[in-house]
Formats: sequence, structure tokens, C-alpha cells
Amino acid sequence: MGDANFASRWQADRSNEPVSTRIKNTVAPQGDLKKKLGETERSLTSQISKLDKTIAKMGAKEKNLFSKTSAAFQRHDTVQAHAYANELSELRKAIKLVNGAKLSLESVQVRLRTITDIGDLAMVLVPVGQVVGSVRRTLVGIMPSANESIGEINSGLEGLMQDIGSLSNVSGFSLETTSEESEKILAEASVVAESKMASNLPTLDSISDTDSTAADTSI
Repeated sequence: MGDANFASRWQADRSNEPVSTRIKNTVAPQGDLKKKLGETERSLTSQISKLDKTIAKMGAKEKNLFSKTSAAFQRHDTVQAHAYANELSELRKAIKLVNGAKLSLESVQVRLRTITDIGDLAMVLVPVGQVVGSVRRTLVGIMPSANESIGEINSGLEGLMQDIGSLSNVSGFSLETTSEESEKILAEASVVAESKMASNLPTLDSISDTDSTAADTSI
């Protein structure tokens, strides 16, 4: 009877523990977690580098298209100019998405680097895992080659979650839906990407306005 009472009291006491404390009592050895965390961070570094190279290539293509659009307007070839302009517009949308994806992954990397104990890891993993999943869905139509590598990062994060324990049973967390923190990360990345686009790229309006002025003054 005494043992039964002790067991029930122990279970009651455990239910009042903070989530991070309960997780610490059920996780795999910390050395294994640190190793897997390091591997995930290296994968993130590699993917961010690939996105940087992709952005550079897209930027070069953007400049070329902008020059073609400008030249077509200057020779009053409006049909060709608008065709180039439409292609340029779609390319710029893609550049913004890739920039946002890169910034999101950089935010994930920063958060993983701030982890000092297993409790921190448990609280960080869910939002960053959701962000990585969102980035993967964003890039699948733009950079199919990124799908596999980002999928590996996602699998690494899921593996860490499994090592931590049955976290979904403890706190109801899920990597399938976005949390407030992950939405915040994605929103911040989108704002920064939009700002970079606005400050670095000339507008199509400036080309068409120049063309209109030239047309008005021509004989």
C-alpha cells in the first residue's frame, strides 16, 4: 500500500514539473544530442551557402532581363518590353522567396546556436522545425534540388525530437503546423527580404516613364 501511495504521489509531483524539467528526465544522453545538433547545424550552413549561390545567379539573370526590358522600351518595342517585364516580375518574386528562405534558415541557425541545455533545445526545436518545413514547401517549386537537402535537415530535427522523448504527449507540440514563434520568424524574414528587394533593385516604372517621356518629345 505504501509503495502504491508513493508511486501515485511521484506521478502527481511529476505532472507539476515544468515541461523542460520533465523532458530532461526522459531524453537520450546529452553527448548524442550535441552530436546530432552539430550535424544539423552543418547541414544548415551548407544549405544557406547553396541559397547564396542561387540568389547570386538569379540576381545576374535579373540584371540581364532588366537591361533587355529597358532596351525594348527605348526602341518602342512595347510588346517585347512587356514580355520581358512580365518575366522579370516573376523572377523578382522568386528572388524574394529565396531570400526569405535563406533569412529564415539563418534565423533557425542562430536559435540553434543559442541552446545551452536540453530544456532550451526542447523549446527551440518545435518552431525551428516548423520554419524549416515551411521553407521546404516554399522552395519546392523554385529550387527542386533543395527539396532533398532541406528534407534531410527536417529529418535531423525530427530525430532530435524523438531523442528528447514523446514531446507531443507532454506539451501538445507538432511540427506539422506553424506556431506563433515560427510565424514570427517567417514574417521577419519576409519583411527583410522585401526591404532588400526595394533597396537593391530598380523599378520597372522608371523604365516605362522614361520611355513615355521619349515618346512625347519625339517628332
